Amino acid sequence: MLRLTARCVLQSMGSKVPSFSLYGEQAVPVAETDSLHIEDIQSRSRKYLWRIGTHRHTVLCQCVLVTAGPVTVVLEESQSSFNGPAVMIIPAGTIHSFRFRPETQGFVLTVNLQRLLSIASGAFQAPIEALFEVPRAIDLELKSSLAARASQQLECLLHEFRQPEMGMEPIRCWLACCVLWTVALGSAAALPETHSGPDLERLRQFRALMESHYADHWPVQRYAHQLGLSETSLNRLCRRLTGSTGFDLVQQRLALEARRRLMYLPSSVHGIASELGFKDSAYFCRFFRRHSGISPKGFRRRHAGG
Repeated sequence: MLRLTARCVLQSMGSKVPSFSLYGEQAVPVAETDSLHIEDIQSRSRKYLWRIGTHRHTVLCQCVLVTAGPVTVVLEESQSSFNGPAVMIIPAGTIHSFRFRPETQGFVLTVNLQRLLSIASGAFQAPIEALFEVPRAIDLELKSSLAARASQQLECLLHEFRQPEMGMEPIRCWLACCVLWTVALGSAAALPETHSGPDLERLRQFRALMESHYADHWPVQRYAHQLGLSETSLNRLCRRLTGSTGFDLVQQRLALEARRRLMYLPSSVHGIASELGFKDSAYFCRFFRRHSGISPKGFRRRHAGG
């Protein structure tokens, strides 16, 4: 059985958005986490009357393939509804929820992405990493061959996952890489060119630093210094792998956190600005409008009760 880390409450957002490993699971020490878990949609959603409430996974990523039946998914502030086949890609930290129906069929693959990528070849790494760059919900109605292929691979992985033999983890991880690689290429989520392992590792390190310090408003030069790079080198690396500069990525992360807090916390706009390191709430409002196209209060009204 999978042993993965879960925290009862998301630390940075009070008790409003719970953080789990697998939805509703109890916490275990980080050192005991495994690389992946797979289950069919029915096995967990039935227990929760087909509604998987708003939550997030702080470390783990998910690929949810609906092979048949209806699904409504919320990824951050975006809601989509499909009648399978469809696939949902959920990077670590993404706030999300699902509504299924009793007839909905499919699979939920949960992975520790960094651990999984550590055993993958370079040809697999870049497309899989690109797949989890952003949350996405993809309608596969016009890509039935991709849905069928991914479903067959997930069925095989589920079969291997249920085997009691010891030492099966490498096989399961290879199969999971095949699934994610297939979805990445088939959904045009792959990076347009091959990048080296060291470049991807530096980007991972930058993102990890950014998660810890985006609210501290570090300049890009400080991130670069922590990574042993020049500011120019870091910006060139980010632009080559993501299409955005290091500064842009930090600003995007800060804007995402602002939207999350406006949606899920009752704090005032002034309070959220302060929590995110803005000394001036008027500047925060200008920053938010520049990145979201709407004022903080207007954004909150738009998503009230969502």
